[in-house]
Amino acid sequence: MRDRFALAISMLLTLVVSLSATRSVQAIDQVIRKSSATPVRGKITAISKTGLTVKPQVGADVMVPANDIVDVRWDGEPVKLITARGADRASRYTQALKAYADVESDPKAAADNINKDLKFLVARATAGQALAGAGKLEDARAKLEAFLQIGATSFRYFDAVGLLGRVELAAGSHDKAKAQFTTLAGAPWLDYKMAGQSAQARVLLAQGDVDGALSAFQAVITQGANNSDKAIKGQRFQAVLGKSSCLIRKQGQASFTAALKDLDGVLAEASDSDSRVLAEAYLRQGDCLRLLGRQKEAVLSYLHVDLLFASEAALHAESLFHLGTLWSAVGHPDRASSARERLRSDYPQSSWAKKLGS
Repeated sequence: MRDRFALAISMLLTLVVSLSATRSVQAIDQVIRKSSATPVRGKITAISKTGLTVKPQVGADVMVPANDIVDVRWDGEPVKLITARGADRASRYTQALKAYADVESDPKAAADNINKDLKFLVARATAGQALAGAGKLEDARAKLEAFLQIGATSFRYFDAVGLLGRVELAAGSHDKAKAQFTTLAGAPWLDYKMAGQSAQARVLLAQGDVDGALSAFQAVITQGANNSDKAIKGQRFQAVLGKSSCLIRKQGQASFTAALKDLDGVLAEASDSDSRVLAEAYLRQGDCLRLLGRQKEAVLSYLHVDLLFASEAALHAESLFHLGTLWSAVGHPDRASSARERLRSDYPQSSWAKKLGS
């Protein structure tokens, strides 16, 4: 009997140790990367504005640069945070913000790293909603500035800076936008430098300096030429799109033809997963065709955005505005009316909705 009792105690202790080991294995942070489908798993031991250091359970520490980070799943985070991030990434901002609010009330969200990251995620979704015309730019500015007050050493720092610049640009605060984009251009990675430089060029374009913007975009294009890195190619495409906007502003057959040629190149080369680039390329193609009087072809370009890239909310709003006019021009006033109503209902704060009038 004693032997059996001792054996039972031994087995119980083994089970407890095994379960503890299992929990230890599972108690890890996960860094989701742009460069790999496999997350980096382990304990995050250091955080800075340039990246994270992860200590895996086996092997040497791994440094993940901030420009390669999509998201972090923190050990012990509220389960609903995964759902909230998914809604955010899909541009379902109202759903995301509601889910983030639920997460904020969870005691698990009080942990320092989770709490700070959550503040960025809320600011990001608020900015996305505002830039899409479904929320207020003032709210986005306030949340981003509040995050930057505590996030100067966060791996989210440069992303927050870029977002704040976009919010300021959308609000017409050109000097403030330029200051943020100058900081972004000072990031230590070429793709972020190019993003900041292209954004500075967009400020010039917004201020009416078309030639200055055109020169700045071309410098970014040249900087990223012949570089096969996916992120850098994406920034080169963004600069080509900016250059096309400049050519469209210049007007004239030659400018439109040159822009269409550049846009054809982007549409042929860009990855199917780069929805923002493709959506803007189709928009600028539609602009060229519309201004050339090729209305039916322009409708098809704008329709690509409406049907395929509605998740790119700000660009989708722009496509609906043009479809609200062009559908009537090609004999479908009912579709034009539908496009205008969707613009009003889905993006009520958008500058494009405001252009419709009452």
